[in-house]
Amino acid sequence: MNRDCRREVPHSTHALDDRAHSGNIIMKAICPTCETMIPAAQMNVATDVAVCPSCDEVFPLSLVVGTQEISAEFDINDPPGGAWFQEDFQEWRIGASTRSPAAFFLVPFMCVWSGFSLGGIYGTQIAKGEFDLGMSLFGIPFILGTLLFGGIAVMTVFGRVDVIVADTVGRVFTGVGPLGWTRRFDWSQVTWIEEDNPDYEYSGNSGRVISLVGKTRLKFASMMSDARRYYLLQGLRELHKRT
Repeated sequence: MNRDCRREVPHSTHALDDRAHSGNIIMKAICPTCETMIPAAQMNVATDVAVCPSCDEVFPLSLVVGTQEISAEFDINDPPGGAWFQEDFQEWRIGASTRSPAAFFLVPFMCVWSGFSLGGIYGTQIAKGEFDLGMSLFGIPFILGTLLFGGIAVMTVFGRVDVIVADTVGRVFTGVGPLGWTRRFDWSQVTWIEEDNPDYEYSGNSGRVISLVGKTRLKFASMMSDARRYYLLQGLRELHKRT
């Protein structure tokens, strides 16, 4: 639709109907042109119209609206094995382990693969007391592969994902013990929480991640089991609904 359609929409639009803000249903609408989240004040359920505040385009609300549902049976205080939720006056923390049966394959594979490759390339040089530049350079991809497989293997045994929010300051930690990757975000800017496709795929990945959607899209939990990822997704949606 062109911008002339803007004149057909009343200046004061109706807000979303009560079911958009009550119960367990949350609604969203995203502009198909610029992908901006359309606020409720720019939607008119009665006339099926949504107006993008960014590009001023007008669309049928029924074509751009989506819903996310919090299961009526979900209890954030009853996490599955390997998941947790903690809350106090300063912050809340929700997370889950990335332990996986895949460790029974990955750990031995990593040990054998890296042992043969690195042992053959560098072990022979050490045993002979000689340095071979060509062989050493040839071994660099094997070192990188060992680090990659080793990191994945360790995560399937000891890894965890934590989402921590204090006031509006949020952090997503992925790692082992105190060692890992921390990404910060503004919880007040999160407008949508959904399952998404990962940015990359590898053997054993279920093919789904959790995304915190706002001005940016923060993805995590790619190595998590379906049950733990479901708990984390539903828990984050419930916590988001409280704010």
